[in-house]
Amino acid sequence: MYKLGITGGIGSGKSTASEYLLLKDGVHIFNADKESKKRLKNSLSLQNKLINIFGNEITNGRKIILSKLASVAFSNQLNQNLLNGIMWPEILLLIDKTIKKKKKEKIKLFIVDAALIFEGNLHTVLDGVLLIKTDVLLRKQRAVKRTNISLLEIEKRMALQMEEDDKEKLADFIIENNYNKENMYKKIESLYKKIL
Repeated sequence: MYKLGITGGIGSGKSTASEYLLLKDGVHIFNADKESKKRLKNSLSLQNKLINIFGNEITNGRKIILSKLASVAFSNQLNQNLLNGIMWPEILLLIDKTIKKKKKEKIKLFIVDAALIFEGNLHTVLDGVLLIKTDVLLRKQRAVKRTNISLLEIEKRMALQMEEDDKEKLADFIIENNYNKENMYKKIESLYKKIL
């Protein structure tokens, strides 16, 4: 089983790349963002830790509201580091557990779709990492179109992410995604054949 990380900044197209590969036989996608939200929803101890750190401005009653949490967590580097310090160890455990399960199921390609693969040291449990690289302006346009987050919020989040140049140095594969989906699919297909 080949374990591939797919990363890239907000709006780069990493989830589009993952969705394309999911159409292949024997592929499993671990979407770090979705899985961390699910984990948070089902863990009272995690919720309490976050409420203790960020206070009631992330809640409605005693219930964490994800949009409020995101707004506070991505407002500055310290808050983002605090959130990641709590969530990343959980995600690493979940990835490890899922890898073991999928090995038994004879999955050929295990993909971790995550914006913060390098920042969270997730690459340490992977065989290779693909960076989807896209022009900043295009990323902003895509992110505004597909999320319900304002341009200002998107720019704040982008400013907190690791520099693209630093990611390039760490990535095993790089695909530029500045054109249409078909163009990217061709590149993904060629990478798929190379790693399997």
